[in-house]
Amino acid sequence: MNNHPSVLKARKWIVVVSTVAFTCAAAVFATIGLSKFRPSQVPQIQVLNNTQGLELVAHETTGGRTRLEFKNVSAKDFTGFVLAVPNQGRVDYDTTTGDRVISPGQTQDIVIAGQVSTITILAVMYADGTFEGNQTTVAELQTSRSALKVELKRMLGLIIAEAQSRDADTPGAFDRLESAILKLPPTHGDSANALEGAKGDLAALIDVMRTRQQRKPHLKQRDLIRQMKERIERRIAVL
Repeated sequence: MNNHPSVLKARKWIVVVSTVAFTCAAAVFATIGLSKFRPSQVPQIQVLNNTQGLELVAHETTGGRTRLEFKNVSAKDFTGFVLAVPNQGRVDYDTTTGDRVISPGQTQDIVIAGQVSTITILAVMYADGTFEGNQTTVAELQTSRSALKVELKRMLGLIIAEAQSRDADTPGAFDRLESAILKLPPTHGDSANALEGAKGDLAALIDVMRTRQQRKPHLKQRDLIRQMKERIERRIAVL
């Protein structure tokens, strides 16, 4: 594999996007296909809920970590939610990086380091672009997601240009794309965090496409770049 820009390389495994003034101080891991929860041996978690669409439905503490199961009890698809955990800070969970939603009735597990006695559900983000929750948090989400959308649209232009290039099927196309993304300057001072988050997400997506190409050499590179384009377009549509 060719060497790639170090700034992008360092951000490949971002799960939760930290944009504008948002940081995730807690150690959080998305979990998929895990076994059912065991009866909790710790006191019930106190929940302060600023939404009507998201509920904590189960939890357990094992191995020094607390596993939380949240359920979408609304009538709309979610694209993420925001929690506050005492002594650990704010936790932003964003499904758009994985090109999926949390549908009505569906659950999502996350794991947080340490034992949790209290959590606050600050807000939820819906796939139709609307928000519900704490007024301050919602305002911050609107600002951060708007900035992220602007940066993703800029990067989408680079992806489209590469997909249409006569060299899209030649070696180095992904490297050229990474390099072009890396060189993008912030549109203004407040956009820097959104730009860095978007760069990290695109680096991870490019790596996904490289892996697909390695595993299935018959796949055309141009088609993989087009798949990137379609995925970013879907993400922009739900932010």
